[in-house]
Amino acid sequence: MPRRMILTDAERQSFLALPADDDTLIRHWSLNDEDQRLLETRRRDDTRLGLALQLCALRYPGRLIQRGEVIPESALAFLAEQLSIEPEALASFARRTPTRYEQLAILRQHYGFTELSHPLRADLLAFARGVAIASTKDKFVVTALADEMRRRRIVIPGITVIERLAGQACTEAEEALFADVAARLPPDLVVRMEALLGMGPRIRQSGISWLREPPGKAGEAAMRGLIDRLEAVRHVGLSNNVLQVVPAHRVRRMAQEGRRLTAQNFEQMRSGRRYATLVAFLLEMEIALTDAAIGMFEVLIGKSFRRAEAERDRQLLENASSATSALDFFVSFGEAISTKRETGLSLDEAVNAVSSWDQLMQATAAAKAASRTRKDDDLIAYLPAQYARIRRFSAPFLTAFTFEGNRQNRDFIGIVMQMKVAGKGRRRSTNPPWIANARDLVDKRWIKIILAADGSIDQRMLELFIIVELKNRIAANEIWIKGSRTYRALDEDMISHQTYAIIKAEARIPVAIPIDVEIYLAQKAEALDQKLREAANRLETGRGDTRIGAKGLRVPAVKTAETEAALAFAKRVAAAMPPIRLTDLVADIDRMTGFSSLFEHLQTGRTPNDMRVFYAALIAEATNLGFSKMALACPGITRRQLQQMAIWHFREETFTLALAKLVEAQHAAPFAAVFGSHTVSSSDGQHIHLGDGGEVAGGVNGHYGTNPIIKLYTAISGRYAPFHTKIIAATASEAVHVLDALLETDAGLNIVRHHVDGGGVSDLVFAFCHALGFAFVPRIPDLDGRCLYGFRPAKQYGILQNVMGDRIDADLIRVHWDDILRLMTSLQTRTVSASLMLKRLSATTRQSGLAQALRHMGRIERTLFTLDWINDEDLRKTTTAELNKGESRNSLVRAVNLHRLGRFRDRSQENLSIRASALNLIVTAIIHWNTIYTGRVVDVLRNTGQPVAEPLLASLSPLSWEHVNLTGDYLWEEKPALDDTGFRPVSFTL
Repeated sequence: MPRRMILTDAERQSFLALPADDDTLIRHWSLNDEDQRLLETRRRDDTRLGLALQLCALRYPGRLIQRGEVIPESALAFLAEQLSIEPEALASFARRTPTRYEQLAILRQHYGFTELSHPLRADLLAFARGVAIASTKDKFVVTALADEMRRRRIVIPGITVIERLAGQACTEAEEALFADVAARLPPDLVVRMEALLGMGPRIRQSGISWLREPPGKAGEAAMRGLIDRLEAVRHVGLSNNVLQVVPAHRVRRMAQEGRRLTAQNFEQMRSGRRYATLVAFLLEMEIALTDAAIGMFEVLIGKSFRRAEAERDRQLLENASSATSALDFFVSFGEAISTKRETGLSLDEAVNAVSSWDQLMQATAAAKAASRTRKDDDLIAYLPAQYARIRRFSAPFLTAFTFEGNRQNRDFIGIVMQMKVAGKGRRRSTNPPWIANARDLVDKRWIKIILAADGSIDQRMLELFIIVELKNRIAANEIWIKGSRTYRALDEDMISHQTYAIIKAEARIPVAIPIDVEIYLAQKAEALDQKLREAANRLETGRGDTRIGAKGLRVPAVKTAETEAALAFAKRVAAAMPPIRLTDLVADIDRMTGFSSLFEHLQTGRTPNDMRVFYAALIAEATNLGFSKMALACPGITRRQLQQMAIWHFREETFTLALAKLVEAQHAAPFAAVFGSHTVSSSDGQHIHLGDGGEVAGGVNGHYGTNPIIKLYTAISGRYAPFHTKIIAATASEAVHVLDALLETDAGLNIVRHHVDGGGVSDLVFAFCHALGFAFVPRIPDLDGRCLYGFRPAKQYGILQNVMGDRIDADLIRVHWDDILRLMTSLQTRTVSASLMLKRLSATTRQSGLAQALRHMGRIERTLFTLDWINDEDLRKTTTAELNKGESRNSLVRAVNLHRLGRFRDRSQENLSIRASALNLIVTAIIHWNTIYTGRVVDVLRNTGQPVAEPLLASLSPLSWEHVNLTGDYLWEEKPALDDTGFRPVSFTL
């Protein structure tokens, strides 16, 4: 069996190195009374020190001191101090070989240290196999094995022995798991799985490749394609029980591996591993295809309403001309008939004198036709034209899924099931039995269109109602779909009731609000009443810059401007930045932080073996150049090398870890403190246009034109570190995604205050942030129409009563308080993502009691914040300054994403996510490099006697890129020209 490589060369060098830092020395090299008594039996200082050194080395790192080995000065001094001996005494130790071996024998006899024998090796191998099964990384097995040998006082012969033993344990553990999975698979199921590795008769590609294809542009064909692939996976007949013996993290890893392997790769595997990987991949694909189909169903319903809106607008435009003509006719007719009537003519004579009754009837008919179409018409009246299209995608959707729900939705689900059965035939039956049952479920908005004047029912409109209502109830989480991850019951996503009960009993609920609802309500009622009265008094007396008008509160816009001195200073510093190629900048940052070591190979866990290929692949993704053109721009690198690097090393989790590494480095940089606080952050969305085949992955947002786009929603700290980025849909609410950045970052941040622009604001976000301990500080550009809320009647607040909304429902909050605490606990423990919960709770058609209670909590926090906002001009300025950091970063993103007109062309969400992550990582690297060298430029200025005022430093930003060569041939310096401090020299004309 080939040796399994686990550690890098650098890790092997350091793994069993003698400790040098104070914490490790204190923990492992502190001598106890027993040690001191043994050492006192030695007469000479050098032998006492040598014996102590060997004793501590056997304890940690667990090995023998090698002849001629250099002992760290700090370690030697630490031992010598405990023995009251000069460190130089070690120089004469063990010059005589027998003395050295005698001391080793003493330590073995006195402390029970033993050599690694074959029986012990077998015991350790069994121990390591158990660790390997549960471990997420092979390196953890090496560490656990070394710790176990230290605990059992087994002398570690060398790092290669441990690595070989750990590698064998990992391999045997995997093979045992794979064999167990294979044994659970019936032969016919194995045959069906193996068939997916062959070429399909119609698809002209392997079944595995076909299953992984992106769905394409949302439409009837794409929906059928998703359903076909889902049915193909279901046909295999897999059950989740097959993988119940495999830890969840291994299942995820095997599923990720399956998404990257070709059919040929699968066929080259051993059968056990092939079957286990296929099972994990297919089970994950079943969930992914289910969620994709439901998501597309929602999108297609939305598109149908947009088509109905377009038809209404078309009719408005078409009728506008005839309506204008009719209006002109009636104006002329009215004036003329009034004149004729004054002469004493009868009405009939007056009409015939200026026109004719036929012309009058024609004009009336034209005006009547035009009046039927109005801008505020309900769009459902225009849906019948979309019936055929809706039926084409809804019929296979209904057939493919099983719907579940609470008791209130059982009747509706029954109607859906009856409609599904009735719709399986080629011909649509007239007056099927489900129609009579469905009539009672129709709301007032639809019934006037579904029910004709004679009492008959429009079956098509009733079907449309059921389909649209199904979509709404799925979005509101009233109906769940079996086999889905995103659209399952809300209760299943949260932490279990049993676990929550334990946390509650131990008083460990991780929230920032009182656990007692009465204390919470009392505090909020008092705070609201006090601030509302203070605000009313300020407005009545005319203090401050906020005024109240007919439309509500009005706050003047914040104006910010930099002084000429600040601009000149920033320009001078920017001109002094060392010029550098992007390739060398990335290599510099890697040398400083080691972020590349976190891009481990999916299968082997090894770090990238060719750094030039790694850097080139990363830059190709970030700059949107693509692998083919990058291969042409990098001598000696091929497109296949770049592809292999990306396939096996570029994953969401590797980018997350690497980004966290850079963010931590940025926050630790001394000069970064000039830019702001590391406990403050902001987030904003940036649209990215899509090109070529990539359009199918995006959508149209009217604010950004008619071309398909996606949004990159990014959070940036007060020190310019973009610590989180994700792709969201073109029309998605930014408010839904605000909290993901704060709760899911691995950068070890302690964010206290978070800023967003107007698009990231909602009552639910206010509630979530307050309960989780974040100060939510949005920029509110316009308060027109915004209400304030309180527990008491509005008339108690004088001038504010006209902008007061409904009273806070304290009883509603009481009823759902325990569910609120359980939800927040689920978010803090990362049991479920905040964006998923916010999306479900934000459903506009209907809201659960929990959502309504949270909305009332949000109104409390929104009101308290609004009162601070209108009274505190400094708060408005600070918020604007923080948000400007993110907006300025967007310019750097556009500069780096320069190739292919800055348009992403990836068709799958996974590839889009990788490209966005690479772009953010390179942008963060530039920011960190700029921070370091901006600080060095300022140091040079100060060291040469140039005055640098603190206010001028605040005007600096690490977002410039004029000194960075982003294009051209992508080459790397063989040996960077660094100064004595290890940095590039800074020079400029003083």
